Amino acid sequence: MAPQALHPVTTVLEQCHVSPSPAPVAEQPRTLPLTFFDLAFWGLPPVQRLFFYDNADLLEVSDFTLGELPKLKDSLAAALHHFYPLAGKLTCQLAEGVAPPEVVFAHGDSVPLTVAVSGDDFEYLAGDHARDTTRLHPLLPALRRHGGGGSRSQEQDVLAVQVTVFPRAGICIGTTLHHAVADGSSYAHFLRTWAAIHRLGKKAAAAVMDAPPLFDRAAVRDDAGLRDAFLRDHRALADGGLDGWDLSRRHRPGEVVLATFRFTDKQLRALGRHVESETSARCSPYALACGAAWAGIVHARARNGDPDAARFGFVTGCKPRARPPIPASYFGNCLGLCRVDEAASNERGLTAAAASAAIWRAIEELAEEGRALRDARGWVRSVREYASARAVTVAGSPKLRLYAAADLGGAWGRPRKVEIASVERTGALALAESGRDGDGGIEVGVALPRAEMEGFRAFYIDLFDRLG
Repeated sequence: MAPQALHPVTTVLEQCHVSPSPAPVAEQPRTLPLTFFDLAFWGLPPVQRLFFYDNADLLEVSDFTLGELPKLKDSLAAALHHFYPLAGKLTCQLAEGVAPPEVVFAHGDSVPLTVAVSGDDFEYLAGDHARDTTRLHPLLPALRRHGGGGSRSQEQDVLAVQVTVFPRAGICIGTTLHHAVADGSSYAHFLRTWAAIHRLGKKAAAAVMDAPPLFDRAAVRDDAGLRDAFLRDHRALADGGLDGWDLSRRHRPGEVVLATFRFTDKQLRALGRHVESETSARCSPYALACGAAWAGIVHARARNGDPDAARFGFVTGCKPRARPPIPASYFGNCLGLCRVDEAASNERGLTAAAASAAIWRAIEELAEEGRALRDARGWVRSVREYASARAVTVAGSPKLRLYAAADLGGAWGRPRKVEIASVERTGALALAESGRDGDGGIEVGVALPRAEMEGFRAFYIDLFDRLG
């Protein structure tokens, strides 16, 4: 295939397909119906992540394509042997009388892999500063849709991967995953498996890999009939689309920027003492980082003449909260949707202390038996409502430990930077564990229009200047 221009400085070198190797055993299920947990995320933009790896010794593209690329393909194929549904197709029809959406795997199915080379500035793209999100787009693979007749029409890829080489700088691995197929925990399970095989080889990796993924949908009980209720809600809302999630469509190209703000352990301890003195709440680091970021976004919007309803939404893991509990190795979505509709404010608007305390109270309520699923029947409509209200939501979690999960070993090691690039479309906060500097803490990625980003940065700097 001749090189194909993706972007003024990015060119596709190869487009291929990677199938599970060896093929999954015959006893493994070939069809995975979507559960109500999966359907809660149906229609949302796919989750797109970028992993930047430093390697200044990578002098030429051929150094990578001839040396490292075959190993990367082989390890991906071996990981897909365990996670073969990721190579399948997702049926996309919701009409009445049509079989509900499901993941279908057939012999020969594969994950599309794009290999590209970029002349863009690796240091700029992998930085923490505010970056033009349009310069990240060429690093992100798309999920193909498949039409035509027959029983498998109206289908979509589940996962796509792209590897972009930056000569004399490093590589970037981009993944695009349909959110209705897997949550962050299942994605991290796959990523750890792929990286372990690449780092150690198939035989050595087997000794350190997690338990194999569990695909049995019987692990998710649905005594309340939530799956059918969610399907009805999606059908009723289908004509409206989900444009409310797409922040990038509301602004001119290049207006939305993505920046990373680091909340070190020291900063979080100082913030925690402040919140406790103001509210008496002893918050977790997660609640503190989210609260400060939520307050910062509300402040930035108000400063730019865009008052906000100050709503906040986050997710909680439901595997241990389900009855009976769902095994940790279960593959799919298993998240509960939680909302914080109000937080105390004063003449300065929503403060970091009030926001953190409100989030922490919502987290504490989850300890109550059955609380995580109490309002589940309204999840589908709640997602639409929160999108329309431009609520602040959360993507990712420090608990996923993606920096460690993505350790490729050899010349690559751990990534220098992990991004959830899809927050450009959703407006969510992108959370991860701090991946470098050894100072612990939490990274928060924020995608905002440029003027709002300036207001957010000013709020962040002022907050920690006052806390010392």
